[in-house]
Amino acid sequence: MGEAAMASVEYERLWPFPNLPEEVSAAHPVTDLALRRFGLYESDLDIDFDRTPRPHLVTQVLERCTRSGQRESVDQSLFWQLPVGKRIECLLALHVLEGESQTTLSFRCPNTICGEDSEITLSLEEVAAVQKDAYARDRVEVLLGDEVLSLRRPTGSDQLAWLKVMFTDRTAARQEMVRTLLLRDNDEVDGLGDLPQDDWLDSVEEAMEEHDPLINFKLRVKCPACEIINLVAIDLEDLSLRGLRNAQRRLLTSIHRLAAHYHWSEEQIFAVPSWRRAHYLSLIANERTQ
Repeated sequence: MGEAAMASVEYERLWPFPNLPEEVSAAHPVTDLALRRFGLYESDLDIDFDRTPRPHLVTQVLERCTRSGQRESVDQSLFWQLPVGKRIECLLALHVLEGESQTTLSFRCPNTICGEDSEITLSLEEVAAVQKDAYARDRVEVLLGDEVLSLRRPTGSDQLAWLKVMFTDRTAARQEMVRTLLLRDNDEVDGLGDLPQDDWLDSVEEAMEEHDPLINFKLRVKCPACEIINLVAIDLEDLSLRGLRNAQRRLLTSIHRLAAHYHWSEEQIFAVPSWRRAHYLSLIANERTQ
């Protein structure tokens, strides 16, 4: 690690990493995982939020923002093995570190007679807490007739694999996903012959959503105009990534201001710890108000 990088890491503040599932911690015996804020280092500018496929984008963000007990980076394979819901929980934690403990969302009442626009305030910390109950068990069990199907939660690697497959229709996609996640005697299997019909697939999908609620997060919201309670779907992954993209843009703006004022190069700017850069930026702002 270079001298400039050491100067930045020396003052790096860290926060606890969400609890790892047992199967992930067993495969990756790292200790004291922690998160640092996004939007501090030059590497945070290398992420293309607009053109990077979503699974890769999430992994890149988590890889850059995670530290081990030795304050070292963590092997990328850990993040691919994380369940998708846990990856979203990590993104929410990073979003909260940006000072966004809650967010306001706009929605239109689906009642055709009403159709009024309104807003809801979502506490991100409360949303992340939902995971604790949902992850009390390491597998999802679904009763289908006389048979109990056991499934594992989808991971980042599963998302990546599914992204490469051209499914003929939605039913084929759901069947393949069930086949991928299906467990028998704690071992994954490729399939069980004929997979369930659409009604069985619906039951599996409902159970998976119940035990991994952050993936297809839904919130019951009462319309203040017509007072009808609606089920509003919220893409928490997209919400968090948009917040982190804004953090990247703020970093770009700060680099521009420092370069314009002090005539420093990017390399010189990032050789300065983030807390000192923030102080220089405040001095620049004060000069403009005088």
